[in-house]
Amino acid sequence: MFFESGLLIVTHLILPAAFLIWLWQAKESSKLEWFTTLLVVSLFSVHIFLIGRWDVLSYYLRFVLVIIFLIAALKSFIKVKSLLLYPPRKFVSYLPLGVNSLVAVFFLTVMSSYIPQGYSFSGEPVQLAFPLKKGIYYIGQGGNSPTINYHNDNPAQQYALDIVKLNTLGMRANGLYPRSLSNYAIFGETLYSPCNGRIGSTVNDLPNLIPPERDRQNIAGNYILMQCEGADVLMAHLLRGSVTVRAGESVEAEQAIAKIGNSGNTSEPHLHIHARKANTGNSILDGEGMPMIFFRSFLVRNSIVFRD
Repeated sequence: MFFESGLLIVTHLILPAAFLIWLWQAKESSKLEWFTTLLVVSLFSVHIFLIGRWDVLSYYLRFVLVIIFLIAALKSFIKVKSLLLYPPRKFVSYLPLGVNSLVAVFFLTVMSSYIPQGYSFSGEPVQLAFPLKKGIYYIGQGGNSPTINYHNDNPAQQYALDIVKLNTLGMRANGLYPRSLSNYAIFGETLYSPCNGRIGSTVNDLPNLIPPERDRQNIAGNYILMQCEGADVLMAHLLRGSVTVRAGESVEAEQAIAKIGNSGNTSEPHLHIHARKANTGNSILDGEGMPMIFFRSFLVRNSIVFRD
């Protein structure tokens, strides 16, 4: 977890700060050079705004980034507005333009790989009720692109969601990666049925693990698999002993059915949920994935759901 924490600090704090300081200083030799600098910083900021895991450091930092960017852009524009449009006709003057342009093309290429498809879906979705209540919930993994949803490469989990709860500081836990399960806001939260349906199978006796321990033999951990409107819906990583429904039992939407734990192949407490077309898999993790719609919305990474 030390590596993951360090990587988040670099990508979400150090790199944004470096880009914004570069824009703030605005030492360009022409308006055109300033514009390419602005373009690079803008593209980087949009990229990290969209794909960043802002629940770890604080969801609110996402918007602090936007505010500081706007201030830096305005301040730098004021400093360069008296400059010539083009730089002097010297190779050394055009070199920054070339470098900035290449970096901008890189960011445009990366963003074009996930923005068009990541926020849309194909096929008929299953309409579900959001399975959690009383809090602010954050989508850590979700969308139709591996860039914003690492489950996307798996056919059955193409549209899977990993959901956490935010505390008052906009973080999913008290600390970066605490070992105490009670420090995670979602741990122990009640899980509600996402539809009127029938229970297919359940597991209820696997232990809760201390982060970063994983159970790679029982990937879903304690889970509920239920049939909803032509779809099989899997809810995984549940609290040991909390599942209150049995195979073959009929349940109603928003009926309490379990609690969120940290069982199975998971790095920390969260709810994993995905839907597949009914009866298309040989195991609970196989099949043909289906998009899920909650509140008429297709949820992706950094989506927020407010529940009373």
